[in-house]
Amino acid sequence: MSAVEAPLPASERLSLRLVVNLNAVLHGRLAAERAAAEVIGDDVAHHLVDPDGLLGLDPLTATELDDGFAALVAAEPERWLLALPVPGALAPLRGPVALNTAALAAGEAAVAEGGSVALVPHRVGQAVQWRVHAAARPFAPPTLYEAERELSEAVLRAATTLTHLDVASGTRPRDRGTALAPGYPPRARLAADRAARLLAACDEALATDGAAITLHEAEVRSRELRVVRTAAGQALCAAAGWPEA
Repeated sequence: MSAVEAPLPASERLSLRLVVNLNAVLHGRLAAERAAAEVIGDDVAHHLVDPDGLLGLDPLTATELDDGFAALVAAEPERWLLALPVPGALAPLRGPVALNTAALAAGEAAVAEGGSVALVPHRVGQAVQWRVHAAARPFAPPTLYEAERELSEAVLRAATTLTHLDVASGTRPRDRGTALAPGYPPRARLAADRAARLLAACDEALATDGAAITLHEAEVRSRELRVVRTAAGQALCAAAGWPEA
């Protein structure tokens, strides 16, 4: 995905699929072969591109995800984290610059909690390439409780402001749900579904000026929606963080 393309619905984020299935394997809830198949889904193929040999894969050729999945499991024994960075809000990414730039362009990344590696997906037709990047140890994500509270507060503030301005119009996106892998508790599933719905709603709303008439109204509306979108992204990252969240 290039920086100018519309973001994917949260439920279709490739990094979300990879993170939750890797975590399910790490916690003994899913076999690696099944997890790799879940990540690939309906795509023709997924490949790992490891030009610096960070995972010990052949740096000169792409490795099929099925064959390289064990290297991902071995690279991070605790948990993988989801990153949905936007300008001004890169957490949990801590760098280096090459990783942050690639993740911002894609709008997503999967990063090992212990650092060392991160993966950024790129669609190539009906296939996907996962580029392996060196990664600094990421910032600790908020707890699910903290992320849910921040999201609720952001939604309340935005609703109050936008209702007062009467510029909150927008189309409610179709609810596709968010598929977390086996092992995730009901609370994490509910939090992920809510966060994904709000992300999609904000993306839909940000595509227009709604009922805004003046430039000031449009700017306020956009600012409030982006605050909610960032909080929803953090809540989705917290929910995906690991099965015992």
